[in-house]
Amino acid sequence: MKPDIAARLKDLTRPTGTEDLLDVEYPTPRFTVSLRHAVMVAVVVASGVGVWFFLQEDVPDPPTMAALAQPTAPVTSRPEDTGIVVSVMGHVTHQGLVTLPVGARVADALAASGALPDAELSTLNLAQVLDDGVQIVVVQQGTLPVDTAVESFGSVVPGGGHSGGGKISLNSATVLDLVTLPGVGEKTAQVIIDYREANGGFSSVDDLLNVKGIGPSKFEQLVDAVTL
Repeated sequence: MKPDIAARLKDLTRPTGTEDLLDVEYPTPRFTVSLRHAVMVAVVVASGVGVWFFLQEDVPDPPTMAALAQPTAPVTSRPEDTGIVVSVMGHVTHQGLVTLPVGARVADALAASGALPDAELSTLNLAQVLDDGVQIVVVQQGTLPVDTAVESFGSVVPGGGHSGGGKISLNSATVLDLVTLPGVGEKTAQVIIDYREANGGFSSVDDLLNVKGIGPSKFEQLVDAVTL
């Protein structure tokens, strides 16, 4: 029986000549990156990001549509506006200098000085824009001489009332001329004219002392501002 077992085992273990291969599914090999390759890739990426940020800093932001549509106002230089000073004389409550903002009009000056109810405003251009240093003369209704030419903001261009040196001529001045003198109102101005007409004119500036209402103190204020 032993020979039969040995023969059987020999028969089972002998080569067949064509071995059957097992159908085995092997796993798909994974893609692997070595440490060296990973470091190289990281360096390249970091360099690219750094270059991109560097280029972005040099490129200015494009203007927005709102900025393009909005015009830029021209820059102009001008002296600081500090206001203007004008002189208001005649038939007002407060004669003298008035400080007004730049662009003020005659009406503003009269409001600041207090034009009296019977002031003659028809001789004034109330809308006239004032310049620094001008003088506004306000007269009482019914006292304006017929032959007096009145400028747009109330000062006068009389027939010889002002001399070449800027002084007031006592022998040709009108009421509007005389009220520009210090301390002389409309009533005093009319008294001066009445004296001139009654005495055939002034022969000397000292004749002002003969005019009613003009004493030594007021004469001292007028002597340097008048001439014959």
